[in-house]
Amino acid sequence: MASDGDANTRSSGSGSGTRFGHLPLSTTGPLDCALSGTALLNDPFFNKGSAFPLEERRAFGLHGLLPGSGAQTLETQARRAREQYASRPDDLAKNTFLTSMKEQNAVLYYKVSRLVPVSLPPLLSRQDCLLQDNIKDMFSVVYTPTEGDAIQNYSRLFRRPEGCFLSVNDKERVRANLAQWGNPEDIDYIVVTDGEEILGIGDQGVGGILISVAKLVLATLCAGVHPNRCLPVVLDCGTDNPALLDDDLYLGLRERRVRGARYDAFVDEFVAAARALYPRAYIHFEDFGLGNGEQATSAQQQRALNQPPPPPPKTQN
Repeated sequence: MASDGDANTRSSGSGSGTRFGHLPLSTTGPLDCALSGTALLNDPFFNKGSAFPLEERRAFGLHGLLPGSGAQTLETQARRAREQYASRPDDLAKNTFLTSMKEQNAVLYYKVSRLVPVSLPPLLSRQDCLLQDNIKDMFSVVYTPTEGDAIQNYSRLFRRPEGCFLSVNDKERVRANLAQWGNPEDIDYIVVTDGEEILGIGDQGVGGILISVAKLVLATLCAGVHPNRCLPVVLDCGTDNPALLDDDLYLGLRERRVRGARYDAFVDEFVAAARALYPRAYIHFEDFGLGNGEQATSAQQQRALNQPPPPPPKTQN
């Protein structure tokens, strides 16, 4: 993060003085940003695309990297996005378009006036929110049934990874891999799956990461959870789906699912690491196989009852 005194590294927010401003990752005012140039444009949480005003283009070294000499409004960007979305020939293409948008410009994807941290203020308050205003029409595209199609085609449509991928063959690195996602106070909500029983379409292996991603999108849209405080996770334990095992493009472990004691130890390792690294995060088990899901959640609930509660969060001055 930039120093407080460096005015040239502050990106404008949407106002200040709200009762949520003291919370972690509150974005009710200017944000310190250490990025500039192409690195800034490649960061989906800071990138505004054509909406960067002239003074920010100058401060962040964006002249020559963006068309035009002034900012377009968020409303103009949203209108362009709606037209692009409508031009896609089918729902899977629309789903892929929205995923690409989220990877480039998260604010435009959620189409918000500000990104709000945990709490339940009206996160999506603009009247022209792309997803919020069209949630009835777009719900089936960003979630079931179209997300099921995207999951089935994950390895064929893959462009950029999103989330944390943990392998049963790399159990000793689970904690180190999880630790890359921030400090103890940075994560509030973890959705984890092993991809065995996805949306009624069965074993989708590593493609199950998209169900974790989709659940967290809904948490932001419908509950106001800050998207940068969420962590989607997939536990890659192999797959029993013959189509995936025979697919050279499949990105996950091309081996039969690990079960029994080795599977249990892997899940235990993940939960122990998640609790240690992000002690206040809610861990949501999603679309596990029926037997494994019940056993895993029951075992972890029992362990949780036998452990002391996590320390209170740090207060901010």
